[in-house]
Amino acid sequence: MPRVALIVFSFVLLYFQAAFAQKDVSLGQAAALEAEGRWEEAANLYQDYLKKNKDEKVYDLLFNLLKDNGDIDGAEKCLKEAIKAFPQRVELPVVLYNLYRQNSNDKKAEKQFERILKNLKANNSDIQRIGNAFMYSKNTEQAKKVFLKGRELLHDKSAYGFQLGNIFLQEGDYESIAKEYLLMLEENPLNIPRIQTNLAALFAKDSANLIKSVETNWEKLYKTNKNNLPIAQFGLWLYCQADQTDKAFEMAKQIDRTFDHSSGATVADFASDMDNAERLIPAEKAYKYIIDKGEENVFYQRCLSGYANVKYKAFMQNPSNKKPLDNLLKLFDDIFNKYGFSRDNFTPIMQDCELLAFHAGQPQKAVDILSQCIASNSFSTNQKAEMKLLSAEIYNVNGDSWQASLLCWQVEKDCPNSPLSDRAKFFKAMLSYYNGEIEWALSQFKALRASTTKLIANDALEYSVLIEDSRDDDSTFRAMQWFAYAEREREYRNYDNAEAYLDTIMQSYLYHPVFDECIYLRAVMAKEQGGFERADSLFKELLLKYPYDLTADDALMQLADIAQNQYNDTLAAKEYYQRIILDYPTSLYVTQARKKLKQLEK
Repeated sequence: MPRVALIVFSFVLLYFQAAFAQKDVSLGQAAALEAEGRWEEAANLYQDYLKKNKDEKVYDLLFNLLKDNGDIDGAEKCLKEAIKAFPQRVELPVVLYNLYRQNSNDKKAEKQFERILKNLKANNSDIQRIGNAFMYSKNTEQAKKVFLKGRELLHDKSAYGFQLGNIFLQEGDYESIAKEYLLMLEENPLNIPRIQTNLAALFAKDSANLIKSVETNWEKLYKTNKNNLPIAQFGLWLYCQADQTDKAFEMAKQIDRTFDHSSGATVADFASDMDNAERLIPAEKAYKYIIDKGEENVFYQRCLSGYANVKYKAFMQNPSNKKPLDNLLKLFDDIFNKYGFSRDNFTPIMQDCELLAFHAGQPQKAVDILSQCIASNSFSTNQKAEMKLLSAEIYNVNGDSWQASLLCWQVEKDCPNSPLSDRAKFFKAMLSYYNGEIEWALSQFKALRASTTKLIANDALEYSVLIEDSRDDDSTFRAMQWFAYAEREREYRNYDNAEAYLDTIMQSYLYHPVFDECIYLRAVMAKEQGGFERADSLFKELLLKYPYDLTADDALMQLADIAQNQYNDTLAAKEYYQRIILDYPTSLYVTQARKKLKQLEK
């Protein structure tokens, strides 16, 4: 009996092997004939095969073969057979619709679409596949009708909102886009992250029209849903996107009163967001709102530091105006009196010491504060390294380059192979440079060009190029030494001495590659001293005489800053940012210029 079973099994196995071999032979022959251009013979082989085997891939091969060779009737017949054989392939009726459309058979196409809609079932996956198939073939009107019919079948009035939003975008129908997204927001708050991501991308393409439509529809929705937190939070986000900071601040306060039990959580986050976006005025208002709640508020310390940070940034935009300085220093003293010199106050400590050393004429007080913090156990190794670097800068400005070098060496030792270590090495190279040791400084700058810190690498490269391009005819660096001394005196705030070194360069040569740097340095010093008209004139002179030198894009950024923050000339600022983007596309300032330009255009 086992022997009989074995014989039967062997015959069955041979049968199936022969069948599969026959399949491979016939399909292989068809493919070979197709490659030779004998498509009709290939089609016959495919058709013979399909009479015995219902294979969806072979149907696809046959359909494309017939369609590509102009046998539209044969392609239609093949496709109808495939639709009948594989009803789960719900995209095939869409392919048939496209076949009719492509061959100008509009009546058949219309009937086919009616059939698709009629046969549509309450199956989310099928609806998406059919709708997407229409979208991929650029039949957006049909896709829209499929998704809307699917919405009815599923009894979900916000279903397929993202797909419909994309269709309305192609049609330029901003009003409908707004309604779709807000409908999804109202029906399912869990959609908020995706809604915001999609809308942010759409705003980047056409912000004014779309934001206006979304804002108008949101305000209508909010009037009837004032106790709906997700809708309120979306409004806050929307106003921020539209750069309507006053409305955003009012919305944040409304959320605070209605949902946060006046804890200030939303307003504190709004203040931080505005601070990070360099929107100093709304950030200041929001921080002040929390501070006014009193010291018992959980966000008080954070917002007091944030408030000081905003005031510090505002001062640094025009440090020649010393009027706000005393109040700012008192504000920092208030923070330290309340909370001490702690890790949480690291940023205020650094800002306070910078102001004391470089703007208030109190370098010793700054060094004493930093030394006290470095000696304590309240700060991390990296924070102490930052403090040592600032101390080194203060010592250097006050003529103690040896102590500055010692602190840099300590940072290299404490934080090896780190960005902080690279900063220390760069600062030591700058000390050599300031002392006129140009050859040694050049070797250090060259080594630092491989730094993993992009800013250090770029600065090192800039100084390397500057020094190498500024070698005198006798292969010395006499002019470069004078320029280095001028930069050192500028760091010391000895502007008259710096000007004297620059005069020496300009009077000693008819031309020198460092001339553009001299003009730039003079302009920067004028700006630092509040001479904005002179600075503006010098930066423009530089661009006129040296439009292709290293300092050209720097000059444009400086001009934009003066126009925006000193003259309140938005049009001029926009023009300077645009020139950076268009005329200097490889500039390191391009990203920053785009960001600034976008803010101004809003």
